[in-house]
Amino acid sequence: MTARRLVIVGLCLALVIAVAAVVFDQLARQGSTASPAPSTSTSSAAGADPSASAAAPGSGSPTSNASEPNPTYGAAEQPSGTKPLEVLPPVTATPTGLPAPSEPAPLLTGAPPAPGTAQGEVVDGWPADILTLPKGTTVGSTSISTSGDIVQLTADGIVGASQSDVLANFRQTLVGRGFWFEDAPAPDGSLAQRFVRGGDTVTVSVSTTGTGSSRFQLLGSIRTAG
Repeated sequence: MTARRLVIVGLCLALVIAVAAVVFDQLARQGSTASPAPSTSTSSAAGADPSASAAAPGSGSPTSNASEPNPTYGAAEQPSGTKPLEVLPPVTATPTGLPAPSEPAPLLTGAPPAPGTAQGEVVDGWPADILTLPKGTTVGSTSISTSGDIVQLTADGIVGASQSDVLANFRQTLVGRGFWFEDAPAPDGSLAQRFVRGGDTVTVSVSTTGTGSSRFQLLGSIRTAG
């Protein structure tokens, strides 16, 4: 009885498997016949003019701008319908600075003074109207030497006045002659100023003596027209 049931169950299973196979085969055939045919829009797109898609706006391909100049052309060779390149004009003028100031006329005219040296007094030919020594000066030495149209002058002396008063005495005369002045280097405890007029220069340094007087030293270089 048990063996017969097993046989019946096996036949039933075999029948179920066979029916399932037939059903799946039918479904597979229906799926293949139901697949959509190729779209005609694809064929028409493939047969369309390729130039139309290239000219379509927003396609992402670079397009030439007729308003932009062609860098391969010069301003005179630019094709019609394009904007010419802007070219700067050539520089025709050379920048120039301010003209150099003219040299002032020499202060010494006529024949230059003869070279010489004097101790305790002013040497002959000393230009007192240009280099006026302070009033009350005790002269140590003075000298004159020449080199071409340059007259070199030296002097030293002691005067009972302050350092600033001695310098003020020389400023009063030299500035009136067209000199400008500036402070010059000097040792500690001394004062010095340099006076300039074109190629003329005078340097005066002043120190204090042990008695409270002022000792000055002068070195000048004055041009002459002689």
